[in-house]
Amino acid sequence: MNNNFKISNIKEKFHQFGYKYTGQRQLVLDVLSAHLGSHLSSNDICELLKQKQINIGQSTVYRTLVMLEKMQIVQGTNFEDGFTRYELVNDNEEHTHHHLICTKCGSITDIKSDLLEDLEQYIVDNYDFMIKDHRLKFFGLCKNCKDKE
Repeated sequence: MNNNFKISNIKEKFHQFGYKYTGQRQLVLDVLSAHLGSHLSSNDICELLKQKQINIGQSTVYRTLVMLEKMQIVQGTNFEDGFTRYELVNDNEEHTHHHLICTKCGSITDIKSDLLEDLEQYIVDNYDFMIKDHRLKFFGLCKNCKDKE
């Protein structure tokens, strides 16, 4: 796995959740690790595996992704395109990053800064609400699509 993602004792994490650490699950993790910064659907992962002459069923890949999300190894996000897209959770990131989604070409750009710290504190202070996570998505046109119009 890529060194940017410090998933310590991944085999132990599988054991803690009562799951077996199989070769197929490792292959799914390998694809996600090889495509950092991408937001891959289960279909994308199957296609990338097929390109390497590896045939894992769509349902196996999907179930693996759901399991990895439950274990907080991957994060799934719905970009309103009919698919859940997954990426590895970066242990070094303090929060979920935000996304810019082009409604024309479908490109996805990550926003790395946390723009909501003040809003989060306001919610905590005024509503006695413990925030565990937040996700922000902006929909519009990327530079390339905007320039073409």
